[in-house]
Amino acid sequence: MKTSCIIPTRDRLEYVQRAIESALRQDRQLDEIIVIDDGSCDGTSDIVARRFPMIRLVHTPGLGPGPARNKGVEESTGEILLFLDSDDLWRPCHVGSLAGLIEDGNEVAYGVTRTLDQIHDREFLIPDSGKAIQGYCFSSLAKWCHMVPSSLAVTRKAFERVGGFPNGTLGEDWLFLLNLAAFYPFAFHDRVITLRFLHAGSLCCHNLWTRMDILALLGCMEKVVLERSHCADRDLACLRDMKELVLERAGDWRSIQDWYIDASRKGLI
Repeated sequence: MKTSCIIPTRDRLEYVQRAIESALRQDRQLDEIIVIDDGSCDGTSDIVARRFPMIRLVHTPGLGPGPARNKGVEESTGEILLFLDSDDLWRPCHVGSLAGLIEDGNEVAYGVTRTLDQIHDREFLIPDSGKAIQGYCFSSLAKWCHMVPSSLAVTRKAFERVGGFPNGTLGEDWLFLLNLAAFYPFAFHDRVITLRFLHAGSLCCHNLWTRMDILALLGCMEKVVLERSHCADRDLACLRDMKELVLERAGDWRSIQDWYIDASRKGLI
């Protein structure tokens, strides 16, 4: 099956070059790499085009991460879609691990991400040890997003069925995955296949979102639960508990990981 790598970026020139290099160093060669320059002002397009003439460059006018990924998919031709955020890296086994699971008959597959948190000087895994989910996992995803786009592979058929990523800069990946989980079981690869860098400019850092942004995300999730869930009352109760935690604690969080730690301590995940 043909593989497509989708890399959205905006004003991350140094990071995106490193990400592209990791996509080119795969044990299983990709069929195409598409970089979506989503309104960069740092010379990204010129330098990427000069350094990497083998990749395809697409321009968008600052749509945001979800719509930029959707544009990349629209421009791609592969049956297997793999996403790489521009400040992340793939380990050489990434494409082979996930494409193999898709070719075994799965529509969605993901692996382990090691996060290098440069804000708190710590490392952690996503999913955390013992927290991996697989199979039909809608209710688990209604509690927490145990994966990141850079560790995900999905078939074009599944992507198109759920309409791709929604708008928004906080949780657009979570909503996309929740919609996928309503229709498809998830396959899981237990190796670390992705390195994720959490830095001051990361979209999941607190200086780029507010308590109201989180509550808006949870409100969107409630709509998905009402539409898709077979256990809506239970899933909605979990979301209500999470809203209470956000109202109580969000002012102390510096990143999404702080939210995760507090939710785990409360037994919400």
